[in-house]
Amino acid sequence: MPFLYKKFFENVPVNNITEFKASSGVNQIQFLIPAVAGATLSTQDLMLSGNLQVNSATGAAVTPTGDAITAGDGISFDSVLGIHNLIDRVDILSSRGNTLIEQRLNYQLISKYQRGVQAESNLNVGRFNNQQCCSSSVQQCRNFAGRPAFGNDGQDFAIQLNTGLLKNNNQQLNLQALGGLVVTIYLSQPINAFFNIDSVRGAANANDVIASQFNYTLKNVKLFGRYNYATEDMIARLSNVTYRKTSNMLSVLQSSNDNLTNMPQVSALHKMVYVYQPNKQTSNNADVNNMAVNMVTDLDKYLLSMNGVRTPLDYAIDIKPRLSELPADSSATSRVTGNAEQQYLAISALNDQFPPTHSLSNAKNQAEALANDYSNKVESTLNVDVIGMNYSFNFAGYNVAVPNDLMSINVESGILTSNQNLPDGSTIQDFPNNSRNIKDQVSTQNLFIEYGANLNYANMQTGS
Repeated sequence: MPFLYKKFFENVPVNNITEFKASSGVNQIQFLIPAVAGATLSTQDLMLSGNLQVNSATGAAVTPTGDAITAGDGISFDSVLGIHNLIDRVDILSSRGNTLIEQRLNYQLISKYQRGVQAESNLNVGRFNNQQCCSSSVQQCRNFAGRPAFGNDGQDFAIQLNTGLLKNNNQQLNLQALGGLVVTIYLSQPINAFFNIDSVRGAANANDVIASQFNYTLKNVKLFGRYNYATEDMIARLSNVTYRKTSNMLSVLQSSNDNLTNMPQVSALHKMVYVYQPNKQTSNNADVNNMAVNMVTDLDKYLLSMNGVRTPLDYAIDIKPRLSELPADSSATSRVTGNAEQQYLAISALNDQFPPTHSLSNAKNQAEALANDYSNKVESTLNVDVIGMNYSFNFAGYNVAVPNDLMSINVESGILTSNQNLPDGSTIQDFPNNSRNIKDQVSTQNLFIEYGANLNYANMQTGS
């Protein structure tokens, strides 16, 4: 679309507050993007910027020591997500009638699995870590959280908010029809966003671990964007906008052979991504990365079906070898399980195509994630291991209508079994510390459904 000219803008929060805290402060950041005559909004250029301060339990500035990269202690957050760890939810409303256009719940988990198509090197430099506070190793990620003195503003950051309307929409928004936008950002609690690298801590590093008074602050927060000015007749032709929404359907895997059924109720299904989280391990646990995206404990096989019929796969995906089948004396730093076809389907779903350019779903990252369980430390957060199915079948623009269809998955695993060679909290040969107990874990199943949505400006209704 040709434009007459472009103009950049920089908005401050409408509540005119300079500091935001998830606890002991204001935990909602709200921006107003007003409608401007003759202008459209380019959502691809919207960037949230500011400064991150991290304060320890004693109220002091967290200052990583010179050997923090290799020390294996202190605090950090997920190195794939970076600053996205601090956002729990994003609401986007139209100022016209205060209409809710999109609500991105489970912001962190969605951002984590969607960033699984990056290469490890991308998280060091380049557009995917342009002031996003990411890193290829979790200890390096901790350096972004520190500042030399308590009075410093902290670490600069700049990110594009990861919602369907603000990220994968390639169209211009008709701000006059919307009456302007209101963007509200809800911050995540510190115990959910951060974690302790090493659960075995002494008095020497007690100042740099998550405790009841641990907190973070966002300062100098601004929303940077661009108006594109066009002729009135061109703007009048912008009658709607299409983008992708993502919804989460929660279930619980509580046996070694569970069949879970959901009804998406959408007419333009693109993909379904299953993300599993052990309930006892990741529920507000300060010593575990709450945004870990690993596979269900000791996965054996899974089967997909629709309305009782095996489709789009008419066979089960068998995991060989599964975790409990690995020798008990195999090195805990090189344990790899899985199925090549499971990885093919998952990576194809995440990328919308195959082969992918990059992926964080690989044997190296899985081995490091399993080693975290055996060592009772969080030394890597790079693994993105999911069950995924692309219902576009790698055809651009293709989707499937499932308005009243029942979508089921049957998962066989080692949940609540006595399978051998699973971490059970006992001492492991390769590590001096106790392992985590994942042998007795039930899991929350997050079923993320990505589907096409269309916002009609005339009646301000969103169709799916």
